[in-house]
Amino acid sequence: MTPSGNRLLFDTPPLLHSAKADRLDVLGDLISGLDAVTTRAVVDEVGSKHAEARAAVLNASWISVVNTDSLELLKAFGAWSERLGATHGYNVGETTLCAYAEVNGGTLVLDDLAARRVAERHGLAVRGTVGLIADACRRGRRTVTNASVLVDDLRATGMRLPFPRGGFESWAREKRLLG
Repeated sequence: MTPSGNRLLFDTPPLLHSAKADRLDVLGDLISGLDAVTTRAVVDEVGSKHAEARAAVLNASWISVVNTDSLELLKAFGAWSERLGATHGYNVGETTLCAYAEVNGGTLVLDDLAARRVAERHGLAVRGTVGLIADACRRGRRTVTNASVLVDDLRATGMRLPFPRGGFESWAREKRLLG
């Protein structure tokens, strides 16, 4: 699945790990031409895990922090809180993103499998970080070799991935993500 529309809504892991790997600019380049947004809740989650990553996200010119306090978004947030179990500070970033996507459209960039399944079940478009990287290879924005290095850099920061170090290409080919 490729991104739906021109707006990508980023959750914590792709931003956090790209910033920790000092590759936030590369992530932005991969999606050049698309509108990239996140929410204040996601930025706060990034900051709670790594203060320097929070500053990097806020300073990245390719992504905007959107307002999520309209009445329509607050109502959607309530419904998504129940669906995703956003309690006591857990899943709040994903919940704000799903509410925003429901109201404004776009493709969620989520890596958490449970959240992805819930979002898809409720009709939202979803893409994972590694899927975005594979999409960039298909569009000629990155070579598979460059993408493999990027993915391994993300792994080195603690990002959980569905394949071992050096396994991006074989995994992406098995999933038919490279064309």
